[in-house]
Amino acid sequence: MITNSRDLFFVRKVQINFYFKKNHVVQSLFFLENILFKSYSTKNEVFLANIKLKWLIDQISKPNEIDKSLLSLTPLIDNQEIKKYLLNLLEDFSNIINFSNKNNFIQDFKKFNSTFNKIIFLVNESFVTSYEFQILFFFYITKKNKIDEYRSFLLKTKEKIDIAERVFIEIFLNNYNFNSTKISKVHYLFNLLKELIRK
Repeated sequence: MITNSRDLFFVRKVQINFYFKKNHVVQSLFFLENILFKSYSTKNEVFLANIKLKWLIDQISKPNEIDKSLLSLTPLIDNQEIKKYLLNLLEDFSNIINFSNKNNFIQDFKKFNSTFNKIIFLVNESFVTSYEFQILFFFYITKKNKIDEYRSFLLKTKEKIDIAERVFIEIFLNNYNFNSTKISKVHYLFNLLKELIRK
């Protein structure tokens, strides 16, 4: 369904290959997550980000037409029950854009993550993505250097986290510098392979 690999984050590509090769709804959901973090979180311009998000909500709300750039969202939009949760997800995301209050930001992201996982559950998948991963993914894509503010919270988590997400979290918290280049996909895959061998 996702024809251009650039439309997906490399961790999500791994998860699709592991679990979701034939699940177009989850692939579409991962595509949406990527464009939200990349294109709808305008740095220091919350007003502009909200205008762009309003346009996206309007597009998804239309019964029969959607902008060509959003055609990869079709599997999400075609199912009315999923579409309802999809609109809730976008509403949840609108609360994340402005995170002046640390506690509110965490709670808003937990809500976003919960709705995200409900959509996955609706297509009979037992997979759960962690809010810790999604928060760090958001910081990574938007280059918002807020790690020191949230590091202690993120390190407290005891919940079971998918191995592909856990490897990214460990690399990010231990090695990533916002002033450096992006995390190497080769480095990520090498660490993932080591963890898979240990299992």
